[in-house]
Amino acid sequence: MSADPSRVRTILSVNFNHDGSGVLLREGRIAGYVTTERRSRLKKHPGLREEDLDELLDQAGADLSDIDHVMLCNLHTMDTPDIPRLHGSDLKETWLAFWVNQRNDEVSLRGRRIPCTVNPDHHLIHAATAYYTSGYDSAMAVAIDPTGCRAFAGKGSRLYPLRRDLDAWFNANIGYCYVADLMFGSSIVGAGKVMGLAPYGRPADGAGPDEEPPETVRDFAALVALADRHPRLVDVDGRKLNATLAHYIQLGLERQLTAVFAELAPLCARNGIAPDICLSGGTALNAIATQLAFESTGFERMHLHPACGDDGTAIGAALWHWHHVLGHPRLHHTNADLMYSVREYPEHTVRRAVRDHAADLVVEETGDYVARAAELVAGGAVIGWYDGAGEVGPRALGHRSIVADPRDPAMRDRLNSQVKFREHFRPFAPSVLKEHAAEWFGLSDSPFMLRATPVLKPGVPAITHVDGTSRIQSVTRQDTPAFHDLIHAFKDRTGIPMVLNTSLNTKGEPIAETPEDALRTLLGSRLDHLVLPGLIVSGRTAARS
Repeated sequence: MSADPSRVRTILSVNFNHDGSGVLLREGRIAGYVTTERRSRLKKHPGLREEDLDELLDQAGADLSDIDHVMLCNLHTMDTPDIPRLHGSDLKETWLAFWVNQRNDEVSLRGRRIPCTVNPDHHLIHAATAYYTSGYDSAMAVAIDPTGCRAFAGKGSRLYPLRRDLDAWFNANIGYCYVADLMFGSSIVGAGKVMGLAPYGRPADGAGPDEEPPETVRDFAALVALADRHPRLVDVDGRKLNATLAHYIQLGLERQLTAVFAELAPLCARNGIAPDICLSGGTALNAIATQLAFESTGFERMHLHPACGDDGTAIGAALWHWHHVLGHPRLHHTNADLMYSVREYPEHTVRRAVRDHAADLVVEETGDYVARAAELVAGGAVIGWYDGAGEVGPRALGHRSIVADPRDPAMRDRLNSQVKFREHFRPFAPSVLKEHAAEWFGLSDSPFMLRATPVLKPGVPAITHVDGTSRIQSVTRQDTPAFHDLIHAFKDRTGIPMVLNTSLNTKGEPIAETPEDALRTLLGSRLDHLVLPGLIVSGRTAARS
């Protein structure tokens, strides 16, 4: 069964791999978007549930009868053992009910038969997420994750695979998973921790050569043996972790990613595309490696979608089908279009959640909650910040954030131990006014907190990692008005045009989605306050202390 392309106006797309997600694309625009874990509260939750489909339809103001085509992505092709480790089940029993015919071209969903596409190429839909949202007329699109490294030439509305056997030598993506699993018991949760730990394994100045280049290592056992020769140990929750191993795999990723960029950059002119790169896949979240590779090769611009991981593949599949398969022209997407989901929680929902916890809260009503929040942060308070629709992707971008003073040298330890409950070595990021980003970080375009650079000026130790770098978010009023005004108000009080910004959650929890989630985070941690539009909320225990 195939639909007349001219009659396909609304596409439902679902990612069944970890970081489950769904999107409703109407006339090429996102009309609804759900990340399953944000609603189930089970981190990395794969697939989509019945209630998530209801949420998508509600966001779009649509009915199931409006859906003309369904994309079923990563279905039973990429199951990871990490989900059963995290939750005791693969969670497939939670999925919505559907049936696919023998030809894989029709799905039955709630009694309705709809044309479908099953398992479009995984790396293609990763690349599509970045390319079709980039605004570039043409570009090199690269997708890298633990399952491989693929490159595509983007021209207008189409993506063409390049015949490059990058997997023949690119193996640091796989090694990164091995290191994360060895150190933290999970490849999909531990990779970011390895990136944070890696600088602690770097040889100190004057400590001698870096033994031997990681590219000479042929397998994981040899890499571990190399790291064990001169281990640099970091005490984490009573365990001695060899940070040298983290350093080596990070170094290997940086070198191999730079080699990929160097191989692909000359192909742009040869294939008639601009010297721009669109990067996606879980490896693209490694901002240190991607920025180093970009700066070392001949690309002029780089775009990353905020949902680089598999949560973005549902978006990429829908956009690929709309543009490449159906032939529709490209559309312009603002940063705000990409950064935030569709669902906003109205004031009455926020206030009802506060009323439900009234016995545990002290509530201050204020007409200028932005100025009041800036005053609290400048005075040393750690606040939760809840505003508008939730973020797309894993980074807090000023709608579901924990905000603190970047000048405080004790702030990182305070946040890790008392608020986030996570490993002491984990760094924190700054959100900086875009017009001041270059003077502080040498970079002004990083709206999605996916680029990392050296910190150029002193005075902000809480957001400066041990290697002197920081992963930054450049903030404009157009992208996120209230958060921009908060940073500006903080600057007026302190002279510092940035705040420390981390996600509104604690260890093991997805980012807060609903007002209820945000209040639970407040009451379950040592946040000083939770700021919602018009309200400053504190826990009664904290208020008395």
